Amino acid sequence: MPTASGNQHAEGTRPQGTRPEGTRSEEWFRQLTPLVLLGVAFAILFEPWAERAVPGHEWFKAQLGDHYLLRLCCAVLVFYVLLLWGECIRLHGSLTSLLKTFKDALGQRASGDTERAARLDAVRMLIAALRSDDEAIRRKSRQNLARLVGEDLGDDPAAWQQWLDRGTSAGGGGKGA
Repeated sequence: MPTASGNQHAEGTRPQGTRPEGTRSEEWFRQLTPLVLLGVAFAILFEPWAERAVPGHEWFKAQLGDHYLLRLCCAVLVFYVLLLWGECIRLHGSLTSLLKTFKDALGQRASGDTERAARLDAVRMLIAALRSDDEAIRRKSRQNLARLVGEDLGDDPAAWQQWLDRGTSAGGGGKGA
């Protein structure tokens, strides 16, 4: 079944030997760049001899002047600089979105840590409430502790305190925290 991108394979399950879109042109660009730059360097260094090797060099000389090869080399270099600039902008956008995703994930993780700390604080308060003289407060505290933690350890505040100490020292805090 085709996906939104038109690809008939599920995301991340590409057939072996195929590449994501854009990879072939990027690979081609990476392989061609050193060859073009070497060709430009060769043409500049050996300009007098290279000009005569260009087919139709008399026409180019009439149209572009005596140093037509240098002008063509400059045009090629400007073109490559523009391509690299475009690639830089594309990569900047990709990296910015990736970093934003990481930042959001870390923010969610931090809020998850804050939530965990709030749960542990609630457990501490409820354990203190288990020591109350009022039966209704002890019963409600036990019910809320069991709901927060995911298990019922009874009416003994010492059992709940042991659970809390194990959870905070191990960093886990049981099922619910």
